[in-house]
Formats: sequence, C-alpha cells, structure tokens
Amino acid sequence: MIALRDSELREVMQAAQMVPYDLRQLFLERLALELRGKDLGASLVHRIAFEVARTMTWDAERAAS
Repeated sequence: MIALRDSELREVMQAAQMVPYDLRQLFLERLALELRGKDLGASLVHRIAFEVARTMTWDAERAAS
C-alpha cells in the first residue's frame, strides 16, 4: 500500500484521465509498482504517473490500429 498526500492524489487522478476507463485499474497497479520504495513528493508522483499514463495510452492506441 502506498500513502499519498492530497496533492499527490490529485496528480494521479489527473494522469488517470488520459487512460481509457477499462485500463485504469491496470494504470493504478503499474503506478504503484513504479512508486514503491521511492521518496514520494508531488513532482515525482506527477512525473511517474504521467509517464505510465502516456505509455498505456500509446500502447492502447497502437493496439487499436
């Protein structure tokens, strides 16, 4: 389990909006794996959340083509 501050949770929620609805659970699981063991802060959570979201969105778009 990862504990997030309000500002960090807002970053996650904002990044999740980029991800197709049916992939959001997977997004959260991948994000949790990436964040595990790191010294969290809003900027780190933002960077990693958007990296994961972009990767998943790009992969979903490629699969649909």
